[in-house]
Parts: sequence; structure tokens; C-alpha cells
Amino acid sequence: MAPKPTFDNRMVRWNKQCYNSRNLRLAGLDSLKHAILAPSHASTEERAAERESPHMTRTSHRLISRWLPIGSLIILYSGFAIAYNVKVPLYEAPDEHSHVAYVDALQRTGRIPDIPRIYEAVGPPFYHAVGAATLKIVGFSPPFIGLPENPNHATEANLWLHTPTENDLPYRGPVLSIHVLRGISMMFGIGTVVLVYLTASLLFPGRPLLAWAAGANTALLPQFAFVGGSVMNDTTLAFFSAAAVYSVLRIVKDGALVWVSVCAGSLALGFLTEAAMIVVAIVCALALLVSPLSWPRRGFALTAFVAASFAVAGWFYIRNWVEFGAIYPVEKINSGLGPPRPLTDPVYREVFLSTLQQSYWYTGGWMNVRVGGTMYQFLDVIAGMAFGGAILMIVRNKLSPFQQRGLLILGILFALAVFEVFWISVRISLESQGRFLFIAQPAIALLFALGINALFQRDSQRDHPAVLLLPAILFGLNIGIFTLTLPTYY
Repeated sequence: MAPKPTFDNRMVRWNKQCYNSRNLRLAGLDSLKHAILAPSHASTEERAAERESPHMTRTSHRLISRWLPIGSLIILYSGFAIAYNVKVPLYEAPDEHSHVAYVDALQRTGRIPDIPRIYEAVGPPFYHAVGAATLKIVGFSPPFIGLPENPNHATEANLWLHTPTENDLPYRGPVLSIHVLRGISMMFGIGTVVLVYLTASLLFPGRPLLAWAAGANTALLPQFAFVGGSVMNDTTLAFFSAAAVYSVLRIVKDGALVWVSVCAGSLALGFLTEAAMIVVAIVCALALLVSPLSWPRRGFALTAFVAASFAVAGWFYIRNWVEFGAIYPVEKINSGLGPPRPLTDPVYREVFLSTLQQSYWYTGGWMNVRVGGTMYQFLDVIAGMAFGGAILMIVRNKLSPFQQRGLLILGILFALAVFEVFWISVRISLESQGRFLFIAQPAIALLFALGINALFQRDSQRDHPAVLLLPAILFGLNIGIFTLTLPTYY
């Protein structure tokens, strides 16, 4: 047993402590002792971080789950669009030379060019004005290059004769400007992909796989990536169409007037891009009938749609009417367009629909670069499966009222887009081009995903991995185009 400390021993220990403390103070080390013996601030921060980490982890997971699907779609689409941008020679896309000339004229003069000289000037200038303004702001040269036409284009892939150094890196001068304009097309394509994803998420919340598949059906569609890598206004029109459709679906769901202004602005800029926006305008007007808005508010929304479109784009169509006597003066176009064909013409039964279908999936160049016929037949089978699955989903009748109204709106959009293609071919020129259906891309992409899912999943509110079938096929098709098809032509 240890001896009990005496009073004298306790005094000795106290004197030693005082002596040591006095020496530390004299040496200036007293604060160092307290700093060493005091609790570490780092440890306190670490303990606080440990307490906050569960919340931060949950927040990170939410951000990742929200943005990873969209980010992956953007990466996929951008990758293929950039590849088409680099691989496809200049002007080897439908009407690209005329779109470039339109931008060139706006950048040089600030005025819309003459229609007979630049036939794309028959349409409104939004896409071309954005391109001209971009080139002017960054100080790039006007983009037009006068390439000679290929006299043997009937038997060769190229419509134009190209120089050996045309695509040498780094791009310079007008060549660089053309590739920048192709990049602008890609940006509108990215916006379209995101809006298709958001539209699917709006109609079918809590189904991320379905939404991603619908977005991928757009991002990986070879024709959409090819158009997004070319100087064309089709992705711009598709973007404003998708924005208007998404906005009007929000109106149908919530009845919030803020979405009326968004929809009106999208319609207005769409009309300033292409007259085909009339298809979407009709759909948006009809959608108001199934919205929770009261009749006075429906009238207000319809008035906003019309007023915004007229205020923003009306001047161009009035100009055409005053100068040429028509809103769309097709007789002024001197571009070798074929004549319109009546519906009784055998061409509609023999080649029209097959050409429309093929050029929706992929027909590059000036409609002369194709993949193997077996591939188109296989895609026809997939389309038939999706159509059958969509019918099966409707027959099961397990959709919510909002989903039923939304799919009805998308169905009308697709039907009117097909009708527009036939109307153009009957009244203006035979134009069996699948890119004209991009205005209904939210409907097509989502219906493909829903139809295939319905074949493998009885519950209309749950996803099946088979919904990824078409995106996987489209991804492989793109790879085949770059490794097998394009090297054969270019």
C-alpha cells in the first residue's frame, strides 16, 4: 500500500509546479504549453464534419442522381455530333451551302439576302442570325466558301469538289467559321435532348430509366447527331418545339400561368426559325382544352401564344407577303426542287414511306449515304414492336389522367408532323425526309421507350431493362457508320 502524501510532500510538488510555470512564462513558452495541451481545432472541425457528413452525403447523392443522367446524355450526343462535324466534308449535308451563304450575307450586310440567289432565305432568319452574331462577336471571318459542284455527283458520293487541305487542323478562316456554325447546331441539339428527358420525367415521375431511354433515343439517333453536326436549322426548330411541348404539358398539369409565357416565347422563336412551327402551335392551342385553366384563362393563354408569335416573327412573313405575294414564296426558289406530287401518285406507295423511315434513322450526305438495307429492316421491326407495345399499354388502361392527356397531346403532335410532310410533298415539293419529323421528337422518342417497355413489363408504371434496347442499337449503329459506312464514301 502506497504511503499517504504528507503536507510537506504536497508543498514540494506545488513549489515545483510554480517554478516550472514561472520558467515557462519567462521563456515565453507558456502559451506554447497551452497550445499543445489545449484541444485541437482540427479535431473539432473533423468532429463537426463527421456530424454534417450524412447530410452532405445525401445532398451529393441527390445531385448525382439528378444530373448524372442528363450529363451522360449530353456527353453521348455531343460526342457523336462532334464526330459528324469533323468527319463529314463541307457542304455534304442537305442545303448546308445555302444555310452558310445565309449566315455569310447577314454577317456581311446585316440584311436578309435575295431568295433566288440564296434559296434558304425563303425562311426566317433566327438560326442564321445567331450564327452571324456569334461569328461577328468572336471576330471570325464570314463563312461562305465557293466550292465548285461535282459534275459526276450522280454517280459519286460528293456533291461538291473538295480541296485536299480543306479539313487540315487547326481550322482557319471560313473553314473554322463553318465548323463553329455546326457547333451552334449541336448546342440546340443538346437542348432538345435535355427537354425530351424532362418531358418524359414530367409525364412519368420516378421512372429515371424510362426518361433516360427517351433522351437516349434522341441523343443516339444517328440522323439527329448528323444534323447537329451540320449547318442546318433543324435542331433549332426541334429545340423550340420541345420547349413549347414541355411548357404546355406543365400548363396541363399545374395550370401555372408562368408556363404560358414560356410556351409563348418558345412558339415565337420557333416561328422565327421555321414556318413549320405551326404544327406545334396547333398542338399547344388544343392542349389548353384539357388544361385545368378556366375558360377566361384559356383565352388569355391562346391570345399570348398568338400575340407573342406575331410580335416576334410576324414581320418576316408580312415581308414575304408584301414582296413576293406569298408567306412561303416557293416559286422564287431556284434550287432544282422537284415538283409536288398528288397523293394518287404511285411514288407514295412505292418509295415515299420507306425513304421517310430510312432518313429518320440515318441517311447522310445529300440523301445518298446509307447503311445496309438489312439494318433498316431490323429498325422497322423495332419500330413495329414499339407500336404494338404502345397499343398494349393503352389497352391495359393503367395510366393516370395526366399521363393519358399528355400522351394524347404527343400523339397529335406526331400525327400532325407526318401530315406536314405529306402536305409539303403535295403542295410544294416531294420531300420525304425524316428530319422533318424532328419537330415531333419528344413524342417519337418517348413512345418508342414506352412501347418497348410495355412488351416486357405488365405494370405501366414500372420500368424494364428492355427499355434500353433501342438506345443500345442506335449506339452500335453510330459506331458502324463511323467505322464502315463513312470511310466508304469519304
